Amino acid sequence: MINKTLSLKINTFILGLLAIVDILRGYMHTFKINYASANIARIDPHPDAMYLLGVFGISNFLTSFIYLIVVWKAKQLSPYILIIIPIAYLIGIIGLKMQNVQMQSEFNGQYMMYGYFTICLLTSLTYFTSKR
Repeated sequence: MINKTLSLKINTFILGLLAIVDILRGYMHTFKINYASANIARIDPHPDAMYLLGVFGISNFLTSFIYLIVVWKAKQLSPYILIIIPIAYLIGIIGLKMQNVQMQSEFNGQYMMYGYFTICLLTSLTYFTSKR
């Protein structure tokens, strides 16, 4: 078992990597939206769907910059941020299910997100289960 100090460094490093991933996601969702929707997500290019993808890209930029600030100024929050990420998405998924909102397209981006959530969860758990 690793100690808290090393685990915090790992959590902070992973959060920094996720900040870079979110910058790339934001770029793809906004500046390469047509390419990303056709070749990655495989979402039908309905104008409303494209607009919502773009808006989601804005939130990707926002979260990535917040993650970078945490990495730079408040490293001790890294494991808490990492555990909040999958919890927040789970709450959103529950809300979509409760409202019976379903995808009709392939939505291939979900597979990358499964990995993203798994990394968040496992990394944060290394901190919460590590010894002092």
